Amino acid sequence: MKEVVFNPSEKPTVGVEIEAQLIDKESGNLVNVAEKIINEYGDEERVKHELYLSTVEVTSSPYLNTEDTYEELSKILNKVLEIAKEENAGLISAGAHPFALYEDQNITQVNPRYQEFADTYGWAVLRLLTFGMHVHVGMNSKEKAIAVHDEVRKYLPLILAMSTSSPFWRGRDTDLYCARLSIFQGLPNTGLPEPYYTWKEYEQSLQTLIKAGVIKPDVAYRQVWKDVRIHPEYGTVEIRIADSMPSLIDTVAVATFVQALCIKIGEDWEKGRLEKPTPTWLVENNRWAVIKEGLNAEFIIDSSGETKPITLVIKEIIESISSVAEGLGSRDNLFSINSLIDNDQVVDEMREISNQKSLVEVVHFLEKKLISSLQ
Repeated sequence: MKEVVFNPSEKPTVGVEIEAQLIDKESGNLVNVAEKIINEYGDEERVKHELYLSTVEVTSSPYLNTEDTYEELSKILNKVLEIAKEENAGLISAGAHPFALYEDQNITQVNPRYQEFADTYGWAVLRLLTFGMHVHVGMNSKEKAIAVHDEVRKYLPLILAMSTSSPFWRGRDTDLYCARLSIFQGLPNTGLPEPYYTWKEYEQSLQTLIKAGVIKPDVAYRQVWKDVRIHPEYGTVEIRIADSMPSLIDTVAVATFVQALCIKIGEDWEKGRLEKPTPTWLVENNRWAVIKEGLNAEFIIDSSGETKPITLVIKEIIESISSVAEGLGSRDNLFSINSLIDNDQVVDEMREISNQKSLVEVVHFLEKKLISSLQ
């Protein structure tokens, strides 16, 4: 394997990727019309293919101020909705569709890698009717990227808690707040990563997997789908744990949180303030608590076993990173998280609608929630 080249980002910009679902306006079921929408949109940097033709990935440019992120994503989503309307289709954003079946979805053929992906991993891939939100934060050195990657692991359950939106799977309530991760982690190279400690260790991990034939040398790190990963080509740390979120306003709020947190961790690393990375077993227990309970979860603070309500931990982190967000001009977006966690969780709303009406009405609720959050 060639040396892994890290292209440093000059500034700690943020980029957001949203895997969105294309739905029939009447039935609420998924529809395989992505190719027409992507072709008509005409910019695959912003609106991209995914595994299934019932999915589009909407991607922002890198910005320092997440108000710019919101404005761009709002513009893109509005245009996608206009094009989708021609196909009697709409758009929703959530970690999973409430009742759609993966057997009814068509694999994207525009790039042979999708079919190859399905052929290699079989059923584990075919059932991946899940939708995530990824946040990239620019790093100015590979050493800082490693430090931020290792430290941000312990905060991943907080990010997941704010985003959970996948209680249903194939028409059934899973009793989880995030069914998506339970499905997604059936693939190799998923879940919570171990800390790397050094760039050399990171490179070695890729070299080992390439030599073993687990990942390909030409794509390498792109076949590592952990909850957080380093993206050398972009010069970023990429947080991948979040569900796609029903509201763009909430999406940008969480992206602001991620950006400010990663910047703060980087600053602490530069000043020698970081301690040893949190043990994987502890983070995994917090991760599972959030999968099961969302923002109702108790968060294990450290190895003493002390816990706090996860909403309280999130609010404490917001206060600790507020000066960073203020310096970026994104303070209001950061503090809008308070309304997200003080109001009813979207999963609870989805369950109430399902109990009183139907899962089709849950889809319509999600559609309205996305549209009302756009500029």
